[in-house]
Amino acid sequence: MIVVTGSSGTIGSELVRLLAAAGADTRAIYRRAESAARPADATFFRADLAEPVQAEAALAGASSLFLLTGNEPGFLQVQLTVVDAARRRAIRHIVKLSALGASDHSRSGIGRDHWAVEQAIQQTALPWTLLRPHAFMQNWLKDVAASVRAENAIYSPIGDARVPFIDTRDIAAVAAEVLLHPDAHIGKKYVLTGGVAVGYADLAAELTKVTGRAIAYRPISMEDARVRLTRLGQPTELIDATLAIAAYQRDGGPTAMVSPTVQRVLGRPPRTIGDFARDYAAAFS
Repeated sequence: MIVVTGSSGTIGSELVRLLAAAGADTRAIYRRAESAARPADATFFRADLAEPVQAEAALAGASSLFLLTGNEPGFLQVQLTVVDAARRRAIRHIVKLSALGASDHSRSGIGRDHWAVEQAIQQTALPWTLLRPHAFMQNWLKDVAASVRAENAIYSPIGDARVPFIDTRDIAAVAAEVLLHPDAHIGKKYVLTGGVAVGYADLAAELTKVTGRAIAYRPISMEDARVRLTRLGQPTELIDATLAIAAYQRDGGPTAMVSPTVQRVLGRPPRTIGDFARDYAAAFS
């Protein structure tokens, strides 16, 4: 049995669908009742993974674990609780959804917390695979889509920087391949990116094509970005982490590098921002 945490999100829900379609015995863990469609061939299990007893119950009878939670403040302790439950249950393969900038010296708290969970997994002596994806295209379905619908504009503090954004459907596809065929992937750390680094002007051009409206990219300062995120109600800790990542992207270097992993694992190129724009056009219209 493969246990998938974070099953109601963009990556987790697609992963559950792929695993169920492949005939894998899949248990999808969720915390709150969700209205999203659920594959008939998957089992859904409600649990608060911050509670050790519930985390261990969620893993009962499982052989593999896909570890994913949101990046909200407190996710570090939740994931450490799940890792400890996996150790007690003697899970035979942990696949963790981490982050590109996971390290003990990241300026982003998200990067530091993911690194701490990676270390905890490797210290269990359980077989593992670490997935370190870059920024998600599907994140644009929130505030970017809202500003495009309301103002025909995209706002970002990264300036003219270029980033190899990745479609979360490709992340889920890589995760499915790793979970279904673990032998080739155990002990590997995979950086996952799109096939080309792009800027927000490129995204604006693609959205102009699919919406039929003139969409503009308007760079803003880090201070203005903080104001916008605050107005959206995001907690200060998450805003700080998000802007630290944006600063890395603005400065370029490693954040602009393209990884060949998606092509190598899936045998096909990653989805492009054009693919994304066409598939999600309704969200921006």
